[in-house]
Amino acid sequence: MTFPLSQVLGFFCTFLYGSFFEWTLHKYLMHQPRWQYPFRAHAVVHHGLFRTGPQYFLSDAKVIRKVRFAWWNAPMILILHSPAILYIEYLLGSNILFGALSAIVAYYSLYEYLHYCMHIPKGRWLEKTVWFRWLDSHHHMHHKRHFNNLNVVLPLADIVFGTLIPRNEHLPVPDREEGAIQVGVVLAES
Repeated sequence: MTFPLSQVLGFFCTFLYGSFFEWTLHKYLMHQPRWQYPFRAHAVVHHGLFRTGPQYFLSDAKVIRKVRFAWWNAPMILILHSPAILYIEYLLGSNILFGALSAIVAYYSLYEYLHYCMHIPKGRWLEKTVWFRWLDSHHHMHHKRHFNNLNVVLPLADIVFGTLIPRNEHLPVPDREEGAIQVGVVLAES
């Protein structure tokens, strides 16, 4: 069985689109007070608990849930995107639904896992990679300047929209090994 090229292209195009969706959602829904629930949950609570410096890492086991989105966000994002994907599929006359929805699931899963690893270090192999350390530094600066570095997974939209803070302006990320010890103690005490 061969996998149709249209599904592969649907996956890659939708994954790239994910950067712009993440950026838009983050900037206009999570950092604007006109949308009370996401604003309070993210800009007020999450950014209030996780700052730059040592406070970037989990310091209280009771707030571990404040690192991830609510359980219903992933299904909602899939449901909201499905009609648009089906319409694009109709316009193209090509099957892209599975590839596009798979990209949304992959992007969302990466967002949740990377963001979790950024704030709850445990010495995972991923945390030692150059790619992760660059994304982590990128996200750490978002906790300093809330309207910059809005992407977590793929900072393409940050580049396009001019919200990327250059690497030479980044603050040093706290030591992840010390952070892992801090997180280990916090979780052991809970």
